[in-house]
Amino acid sequence: MHPLITELGLDGDPKLLHERRGTTFFKVGDTALKITDGLMAGREGEVLAALDAGHYIAHGTHGQGTWLTMRWIDGTSLWDALEPAHRGDDAPATRRSILTAAAEAAEALADLHAAGWTHGDLQPDHIVFESGAVRIIDLACAQGPVPVPFYVHHGGLAHTTAPEIAALILNTTDHITTTPEADVWSLSASLFWSWTRTPPTDYRDPQASRPDLLADTAAARRHDLATVRPWQFPAFETALHASLAPDPEQRPTARSLAGFLRAALTTGAFE
Repeated sequence: MHPLITELGLDGDPKLLHERRGTTFFKVGDTALKITDGLMAGREGEVLAALDAGHYIAHGTHGQGTWLTMRWIDGTSLWDALEPAHRGDDAPATRRSILTAAAEAAEALADLHAAGWTHGDLQPDHIVFESGAVRIIDLACAQGPVPVPFYVHHGGLAHTTAPEIAALILNTTDHITTTPEADVWSLSASLFWSWTRTPPTDYRDPQASRPDLLADTAAARRHDLATVRPWQFPAFETALHASLAPDPEQRPTARSLAGFLRAALTTGAFE
């Protein structure tokens, strides 16, 4: 058992859920405990505190590292929420649930942007549906209006990195500023990937190194959705195409994307 669990007085049977690349993650009763070798757990705590997030508890330092405690979020990730579609279920109820999940995720992202923050590493497991609420989690890379500990951001998960960010990663070692437009691409990439089980970039070699994967994304090598989708879904596909535009200026805002998806639900475009 990690000594921090005792030091923080956490109550419950500790379960180690994740331990790699300098990050350790425990579930202790109803509390999530994240420990990092460096500043990132504490940085995420600063962001959550600034956002007044309902699941935030506390954060602090531990030796050369930092820690963060949060209320355990008992919900379903975007990846799992779209699992029925991947299995071929195209019933109206499934279509409606996909549009609803996408709209709710876009609304949550729009709220984050309205508060002045960008996520910087949005991916399917960072969107969690919990009892009627959507939680955007893993905000360690977030950038916003409140000063938090600085680190040199150099992108997130390759599969959900926007083309313009991919190009920057390949061409500079400097800090990269995240943008709402890139977040919208990442959200839509997460939706595309969760629905088709295929990332939107048509990689020349899916097993290639991260720089090679990012080069394909930067070059706008895109899968033809018709070749990887589980079934036709015009309203959803229209939203994905718009939000995955290579030119960030051509993408809708998260709020506009949410509005389009809500309109599709209202007009029965899922039937």
